[in-house]
Amino acid sequence: MTSEQAAQALGVRLSTLYAYVSRGVIAREVTTGPGGQRVSRFPRDDVLSLARARSRPRAGAMPLIESDVTQLDASGRLAFRGVDVAECADRGFERTACHVLGLSGATWSTACEEPVPGDVTGADAVRWTVMRSAARDEHRECLEPEHCRDVAVTAVASSVAALTGLCDGTVAERLARAWAPGSADGAWFERVTRALDVALSVLVDHELTASTLAARTAAGVGADPWMVLLTGLAAMSGRAQAGASRAATAVLRAWITTRAVPAAPVPGFGHKVYVGPDPRAALLLERVAAVSPGTADVVDEFAVQVAREYSAYPNIDAALAALTTAADLPADAGEVVFTLARIPGLMAHALEEYPHGLRLRPRALA
Repeated sequence: MTSEQAAQALGVRLSTLYAYVSRGVIAREVTTGPGGQRVSRFPRDDVLSLARARSRPRAGAMPLIESDVTQLDASGRLAFRGVDVAECADRGFERTACHVLGLSGATWSTACEEPVPGDVTGADAVRWTVMRSAARDEHRECLEPEHCRDVAVTAVASSVAALTGLCDGTVAERLARAWAPGSADGAWFERVTRALDVALSVLVDHELTASTLAARTAAGVGADPWMVLLTGLAAMSGRAQAGASRAATAVLRAWITTRAVPAAPVPGFGHKVYVGPDPRAALLLERVAAVSPGTADVVDEFAVQVAREYSAYPNIDAALAALTTAADLPADAGEVVFTLARIPGLMAHALEEYPHGLRLRPRALA
């Protein structure tokens, strides 16, 4: 079958068909056409089998999910709604979040929140604020896109206010002011703020992660947008996602002290999708070098040693660890940044999933 025939049989766009190829979902043969051009051909049986699987979401397997939010492949390409992640980093977090949510603009400052209880810290403060905000929302059950987008913006703005006690400025500015309040060097403070903004921007989404799938599942049963966010935030709280930068920070600090490469797998290195460098890490590490050239040199040295021993590249968790070390941020800063940044992405996926209803219903093998 030609590319056009295969895409039509599957009911997907050509870009999605080629994404299936890059992920090994379907095979492709490349031949030479009559004019000498390269032509893609797809085995008919494979296409028809995949089409049947897509049409039977209750047959026992999770259906394939088509999404416009994020495009990524193993080679290291990452884009949010068609805009390369490097350009999104230049745009900044607020503009990137609006782009992912389908907003022309939004107000990210908020009325000052009462502080979170003293024993609630870090990412827990974000989840606590989402739950508190849900209880206050008199339109909580509304699933209209406009309300869902407003929920995402409010969740970020309120959480930052609760975390920092600050109500004005960008998200990155407020985090920097809370985490590095005593800096007398205005230029250094600006570099920290810029690094935090890049970290937030590149972390807005990352396609179908476990937390994204959890949020989509909640949306599929008609959960309100606040509970969709809370579901995704709970799923990402583990040490394999938002919490991964804690272990990466500990390993980096141990390397600085001992110069000993730990046993594999090394926290902060390697990735489930990328076979080469993580594009998010490269962008953030460039900003870390502006904050602390010495820390950047140490991270480079560490990365070289890990590459020699295990052929693994630094991922976004290593970059967050580098930023935490370079700017002397709280140990859980990377987890907080990850959690805040991902809120718009979770809601963007929920907005795609709501119209499908209950389709994410896998079966167990008895």
